[in-house]
Amino acid sequence: MLKFYNKIVAGVDNATIYQSIALLLFFLFFLFLIIVVVKKPKKYYHDMSNLPLDEPDEDTNLNNTN
Repeated sequence: MLKFYNKIVAGVDNATIYQSIALLLFFLFFLFLIIVVVKKPKKYYHDMSNLPLDEPDEDTNLNNTN
C-alpha cells in the first residue's frame, strides 16, 4: 500500500509542502477541538449529559395534545 502511495506522490511537484500543510491543518484542527472542549464549563457538559433524562416541560405536553 505504501509503494502505491509513493508512486502517486512522486509525480507531484512540491509534494513535501503539501504533506506538511496537510499535517499542520490536521494538527491545528484537533488542537482547536481540544481548546474548545477544555474552555467550556463543566456545568455545560453536566447539563448536556442529563438532557435526555430530564422531564419534558408542561408547555411541550400541551402543544403535543392536538
